[in-house]
Amino acid sequence: MLKISVKMVGLDAVKARIANLEKQTRFATAVALTRTAKAVKDAMPAVMERELDRPTSFTKRGMFVTPARPGNLTAVVGFMDRQAGYLKYQIAGGTRAPTSRGIKLPGNIKLNSFGNIPKGLIDQLKQAAQDGSLSKSITRRLGVTGRRKSAAPIELFYGKPTGRGWEKAPMGIWRRMPGPPGKLIPVIVFEDTPARYKPRFKFHEAAATIVRREWDRQFAAAFAEAMRTAR
Repeated sequence: MLKISVKMVGLDAVKARIANLEKQTRFATAVALTRTAKAVKDAMPAVMERELDRPTSFTKRGMFVTPARPGNLTAVVGFMDRQAGYLKYQIAGGTRAPTSRGIKLPGNIKLNSFGNIPKGLIDQLKQAAQDGSLSKSITRRLGVTGRRKSAAPIELFYGKPTGRGWEKAPMGIWRRMPGPPGKLIPVIVFEDTPARYKPRFKFHEAAATIVRREWDRQFAAAFAEAMRTAR
């Protein structure tokens, strides 16, 4: 029987080079994953502008990135809790159950430039319903402008209308209008029935498109950097 024995010279050095290559590859992968996640985060405000109705600055800056590490090759990009609380319905749809205070829905009231009820306005309207303290800003929100010396006073009512025809009316802030008794128009109501949403913000699809565009470039750059600085 013929045997051939081969002894590799410098095997320890080869093993060290392979180990170092694996180390640099994991490092580069972590860097590329993190940079790709940041690219998703940076691109998403423009996607929101395109797919949502006048998203606020608060909404657009509500994303975070958890970087990947060589020991954990996972980067996470997502929304912070407050923004996620309402954006999840725009992303996945679903049913939103009312809180104990109901779901705020605007009626005959001017909204802000983002299509939302201005902060603090509900408390001001409740106070006005209680004591009649109507500021100029409130009357403008109610669509009332100009002089009103001879006009009927603006009367607000906070509560749930009662009587015939109002059996299903929600709790809310209502405006009493001149005319027959009981003539009310809703200013802001607090709906106590669930709200149903259809998906309209294609977050996952947009993120996947950005990942496909960015990943190869980010990994190539990160790997080149890792090998250049390897010790």
